[in-house]
Amino acid sequence: MASGPPHKLKATTMKKYLAAAALVLPALSQAAPVVTQPGALMTLGPIASPQTGLSVLYNPAAGETVISEDDSFRWGYLGSTGVSVEVGDVDNFADDVNQLMDDLELENVSADTANDIINNYNNNLRHKLGDAGYMKIDVQFVAPLAPLLMRSDILGGVMSVDLVGGVTAKLSILDDDLSLNSNTASFETNTAVYLKSVQYTTIGLGYSRELDNVVIDKVNEQVDGRLLSGVRLNMYNLKLSKQVIGLMNIDEDDEIGDVIADDYDGNQASGSALGIDLGLIWEADNYHLGFTWRNVNEPEFDFGTLGQGCNDNATNTGISNCFTALYFAGQDRITLDETHVMTSQATADVALNTENKRWRLAASYDLQPVRDPVGDEYQWLTTSAAYVSSRFIGARIGLSQNQVGSELTTMNAGLSFFGNVNLDLRYSLDTIEVDGTTTPRVFGVNLGFESSF
Repeated sequence: MASGPPHKLKATTMKKYLAAAALVLPALSQAAPVVTQPGALMTLGPIASPQTGLSVLYNPAAGETVISEDDSFRWGYLGSTGVSVEVGDVDNFADDVNQLMDDLELENVSADTANDIINNYNNNLRHKLGDAGYMKIDVQFVAPLAPLLMRSDILGGVMSVDLVGGVTAKLSILDDDLSLNSNTASFETNTAVYLKSVQYTTIGLGYSRELDNVVIDKVNEQVDGRLLSGVRLNMYNLKLSKQVIGLMNIDEDDEIGDVIADDYDGNQASGSALGIDLGLIWEADNYHLGFTWRNVNEPEFDFGTLGQGCNDNATNTGISNCFTALYFAGQDRITLDETHVMTSQATADVALNTENKRWRLAASYDLQPVRDPVGDEYQWLTTSAAYVSSRFIGARIGLSQNQVGSELTTMNAGLSFFGNVNLDLRYSLDTIEVDGTTTPRVFGVNLGFESSF
């Protein structure tokens, strides 16, 4: 049990938590704008598509293919903004929690009734909360005018500049047994909220050009194509934070959102590092083959440390939360000191298109898994089909499947209006039941504005 005097786990306190949990992550996202695929790439996947200049964010060689040889510039008018929400595989656990809260409000409870409440929590609700009870939100923006692509005759290629910002936050539950203190006639538990978040900005500088030498030129003559290469330097700035907030450490008059806000800066660490991306594209009239190697140098960033100087905290709540973090660290449930490594990842993609390049089929595959800053593992397989129009309405549809981690599959669809406005949606095929309504576990939307090709 956490250090400090026990608090009664009242229904009102828990109901405050349940209500606030749905608001915590959106509140964080307003503090700083994530790591979802922006604009039309939410549907197309991380491929080098001439449909969107945002392709250079994933394959730096794409600059040569997303800007025509006759053009000098291409840019994103008002940028791109998107949000994606993911929840755990739990059906209607809120109803069980509400029933527990009703039971906890009973007075003069008999020993048999108390045992029933404890057994229901420990054998049912606890595992729902701890095993699959989480909520994750990604919010992302690409700055206006970004990416800005410029063709340079002097440099013999295409330069790109972009600015991306965002936040990723995940709220989960560290579960613990519920027990009855016979001396105080109150319930006790170390069950806590575990919040991991990262705020970031990335400034990217890219360069792409067509490669040529005697061997490549001979290959080009035989198969009628060209080899494009690219490099991208990413200046990352990350602010990473972890918080453990024991449910019993929240005073009856406190809102959990206020507790998170008060403690957030104290557990935050900032860091900057340079990342390097490399890319290749073989482009022919009716197809292309792409290869991307992101974060070749694997930059590292430290989270804020938990469980240090517990008695030095300014508030009793901070002291109790600090000891709660030590409790779960002692169980190997969390790590007090943590470093996030942007592990390098290679992605291969292929696309087939008609001669006029209006119809396009594409697929991409991550060759190895990586973890995002909040600890979730990803290795995506994506497929898409698109009709491109710069004058009227274009359409696209896609499917993305995570090969590891959550193993979620999402359907993706988007529309382009007059080649300048992109609206894309994603939702998972996996669902949960909420108050009798079937709801996808993942839902995302992205709106972007950029110049047409």
